Amino acid sequence: MTHQMMITLTDAEYTALSREAAKDGKPLEAVLHEILAERIEPFSESHTLSNREIQEYLYREGVIDHIPTGEPDNLEEEAERAHLASLFGQGKPASEMVIEDRGPR
Repeated sequence: MTHQMMITLTDAEYTALSREAAKDGKPLEAVLHEILAERIEPFSESHTLSNREIQEYLYREGVIDHIPTGEPDNLEEEAERAHLASLFGQGKPASEMVIEDRGPR
């Protein structure tokens, strides 16, 4: 299956693309296909992303601030985790509140 699409280029973009195509002796469409092939990986239904690829994508997009290494936490990280657990872990667990809100059976 193929798709057609119209794009709008500035004069500078068109000139640069034309120069690149002329340099290689190729049509503009061929140069655009090459640029797209370098920039994006074609979608393949048979390719599933690994956990590492997902983590790298999330890191590049700024969703996560580091990629987990699987190494144990150092003392400072353990202390921070314990502090946050005591800070946010006060009171009744949410699961108990949900059960209570359901009322008697």
